[in-house]
Amino acid sequence: MPAARRLLLLAGTRRLLSLLVGCAAALPLPAQKLAAGVDALWLATGMANIGAEMTVGRASTLSLYFMGISHPWVNTDMKGIALQPEWRYYLSGRPMYHHFIGIGAITGTYNFKFNNKLYNGSAAGLGLTFGYVLPLSARLNIDLHAGYGLIHAQDRERGKHNYMLPTRMGVTVSYIFR
Repeated sequence: MPAARRLLLLAGTRRLLSLLVGCAAALPLPAQKLAAGVDALWLATGMANIGAEMTVGRASTLSLYFMGISHPWVNTDMKGIALQPEWRYYLSGRPMYHHFIGIGAITGTYNFKFNNKLYNGSAAGLGLTFGYVLPLSARLNIDLHAGYGLIHAQDRERGKHNYMLPTRMGVTVSYIFR
């Protein structure tokens, strides 16, 4: 990805994160925590990403992740953008700590070439996520997660199709603002 495109993508993700932080700070939630993070697994594949997670109950959080990819090293004929909200329930009774179960959605658009065929379309889906948050310090966490669900895709090459696929998989490094 050229440097100019990376800068534009990073500027867009910074604006989204600023908006999320501003909205979270304005909500009157007791014992509110806010964390921002990036998924190291996605970064390794060339996918820029950023997200935020905020407590919404004694043992639950809401998160929103934004991902974008343009000409990664894996497949240089690939472009896409996606948004992924998720609700998580932490089995420890404490948000952003140890085991969790999540319900998430994903929506996005894609454009890639595979076996000389162009796939240009959009996708949306729902899935279940399971994971574990490992606290490294009072403000730094590592989140290991995997999810599976139903994806509905529509593109010019194949039309409409439904797939059972992984909806999340990653290792996220998060910083808690409190």
